[in-house]
Amino acid sequence: MKSQKEIVMTYQEAHNAHDIDGALSYLSPKIRFGMTGLWVREGLDEVRELEEWDAVMNSQLGFNDFKMRNQRLECIGTETNDWYTKVGITQVNYASIKFEFEGDKIRHIRAQISPKDEMRVDRAVNDVVRWAIEIYPDEIHALVPRGVFRYGHDQALRWKKLLDEWKQAI
Repeated sequence: MKSQKEIVMTYQEAHNAHDIDGALSYLSPKIRFGMTGLWVREGLDEVRELEEWDAVMNSQLGFNDFKMRNQRLECIGTETNDWYTKVGITQVNYASIKFEFEGDKIRHIRAQISPKDEMRVDRAVNDVVRWAIEIYPDEIHALVPRGVFRYGHDQALRWKKLLDEWKQAI
């Protein structure tokens, strides 16, 4: 049986290879994935939308400095993706990522983006949304209804197109 660290690292490999079903295979059907202070997704269907988004956006995760605390595997991490790159962010750092397990499956992931990077991402989102609301109000309302980011394959493609137009306009 794989160790918890090995499970997380093989999840990372599948995620970085954009193997959506492979990545999901390491998660419990009752998965709860939260980005502290931002959002929570529950169940494989909601997390599939994140994995689909990440595959289109070419997300690359890096997990480092693993420690066991209170029966949780904790680490820090990094992420690059095309969304971040298009808005001028080279890499996002995670101050904390906590994994809880149910047998050999990840049951709960709680990630916290570093405060500095959270401010950079918020600023980028606000810049793009302010621009788009004037030119493409229907599109931005579809992608961020009531201020909540929608994830999934199609949304990622739409964001890429919107970001390309934003970059040309600024």
